Amino acid sequence: MNKKLWLWAICIFAVAGSAYADNIPLSSAQESLLQTAAEAFSQGNYRPAAAALPELENTYMGSWVGYWSLQPRLNTLSQQQYLQYSTHFPQGVAHHLLRRQWLIQLAHRQDWNNFTSVYQSGQKPDLIQLRCDALRDPDLQNENVVSPFFLWSSAPANNHSCNAMARDSLQQGLITQDQLWQRLQQMFEASAFSAARHFAPYLNGQAGTQLAATIDHPDNWIQTHIQQNGTGLWPEMQTRLLELALLRLATIHPLQTVQFVQQIHTLNAAQKARVLYHCAFQATQTFRPESGRWYQLAYYTDPQFHPQPEMLAWMVRTAIRVGRWTMVNDAVTLMNPPQSQQRQWQFWKAIAMLQLGHTVQAKTELGALASPWTYYGQLAMAALGQSLDLNNNTAAEPEDVALPVLQENASERAAIKLYQLGLYYDALSEWDHDLSTLSTPSQIKAAARMAFQQQAWLLGIHASSLIPHGGDWRQGYVLPYAQEITGAANQTGLRRAFLAGLIRQESGFAFGIRSDVGAQGLMQVMPATAEWLQSHVPAAANADLHSIQGNLVLGSNYLSLQQQSFGGSELLAAAAYNAGPGAPKRWLSRWDGPTQGPWAGPIFTANIPYRQTRHYVQSVLTNTIIYAAILDHQAQNIWPQWQLKPTKPG
Repeated sequence: MNKKLWLWAICIFAVAGSAYADNIPLSSAQESLLQTAAEAFSQGNYRPAAAALPELENTYMGSWVGYWSLQPRLNTLSQQQYLQYSTHFPQGVAHHLLRRQWLIQLAHRQDWNNFTSVYQSGQKPDLIQLRCDALRDPDLQNENVVSPFFLWSSAPANNHSCNAMARDSLQQGLITQDQLWQRLQQMFEASAFSAARHFAPYLNGQAGTQLAATIDHPDNWIQTHIQQNGTGLWPEMQTRLLELALLRLATIHPLQTVQFVQQIHTLNAAQKARVLYHCAFQATQTFRPESGRWYQLAYYTDPQFHPQPEMLAWMVRTAIRVGRWTMVNDAVTLMNPPQSQQRQWQFWKAIAMLQLGHTVQAKTELGALASPWTYYGQLAMAALGQSLDLNNNTAAEPEDVALPVLQENASERAAIKLYQLGLYYDALSEWDHDLSTLSTPSQIKAAARMAFQQQAWLLGIHASSLIPHGGDWRQGYVLPYAQEITGAANQTGLRRAFLAGLIRQESGFAFGIRSDVGAQGLMQVMPATAEWLQSHVPAAANADLHSIQGNLVLGSNYLSLQQQSFGGSELLAAAAYNAGPGAPKRWLSRWDGPTQGPWAGPIFTANIPYRQTRHYVQSVLTNTIIYAAILDHQAQNIWPQWQLKPTKPG
């Protein structure tokens, strides 16, 4: 962008003040400018947006065009340029995004004077890294109502900003040695060893010089200190280092770690339990048969010890895998209320009751969870012997139900326009802001219907997901591109309900969406996968990755190949589609849980080590059975699709 053009943009910001953008439609010339600016922004080019700003800055898209003119070059932006934007567009989603990104940039520059100004100019940011950055700012330290350690211990172990804040606070004496040891323990539990290493200089005495050895060679460190101290009581500092070394060793050799815990007596019950839970957690990620026994050993070592929530989650998953049903109740009992009340743990607790013969209580719990709209709701229905029949669901509202007429506003219009421009993630941010202003389910449903009328499928699906009790199903389970999806399913032997359910989860039917790793289109096909398919599958030879039809051809052929390679299982095909075929093959090769019976599929799915894939499979198959009920116009038996065995296409 030339200097004259940029000065003109600055001038526009300066004189326009804080006037609200008009909500009137754009002219054809403005639409053309907007399209060009959006396309350039998506490629990291700010110049067309800056050039279009004089024509668009007073429209409902003005704040976004201004954002596009600044965001791609944050690393060279000046405080003056940011303030000129902020003055003209003091509110809205685009301003919120730019302010947050600008604060991150100022903290990176350690420009605390300007950081203070921007931080104090609005609501406190919700990002924990910015709250940590604020504690590093001398002018803001007195404004924080939480201690540095509380903030540090609440952050992810590898968070750079919070770790930098902690080092500053340690130098100032604001974090104690006991607190430092506590946080190091959390870092070792999170396998954040590189981050932990940077805190060695802040440990008193000789502990700092030994910390690296507990990370690099934990077994050697432990053996050396057994020779020095024996297996009885050790000095306090050595005991603390021992616990860290054992947590590190558990990630490499959990069996050896368990043996050390049983051999060395200087650890108290809580320390032993912590290490044993960590061993069990590491073992269960690869389905080691000892994992269930080690979880039980950890629990009986100190029944009052409360491990990290993730450890307890995997304690339940391990228990259902190895059939230790009493351990399910033990794990849920140890959970804090927010975790224990989650549907997944309430469900497995009810199944444990069922397995242990407490039938009446189990059915009561399952009845409270049963719902056709959620994964665990569907499984609860199956456990109760119910089929999924949407036509008889009393919560489903008729399609022609009277809905309130929402007054169109600039935020709503901007969200739709961003969607049409292919800026889907920004569209969702604007859409969420608009939905937050709606107070009733009928208003949200009206917004969803409006989005569908504009063919903004992803926005409509997102709005529908916020309506309680599934009353939105006729809207939320729309099927755009039905003819193309049916054709692709018929050509590849896939169930169209399965294909539709997977697309809904992959892209929400947003045909131009692209992930941050490069997956593209309705079925989020990676370019490398597309090239392989074009070379190896004749039906996909001429398929265009970027067209609706071509993307469906490529994605459906790849999904069909996965389903064939896993014996027809939709569950395993979905897992392979998300994680790559090597991952489920590896899991199956190590799997020691049930392979037959009604619970085999749900138990296997619960134990998928990748969180994203676990949730993905659950969502895809939940979608699939709802689409099957809609498309087949009949009740669906829930159990067959959750088996680790072929599902006949239909």
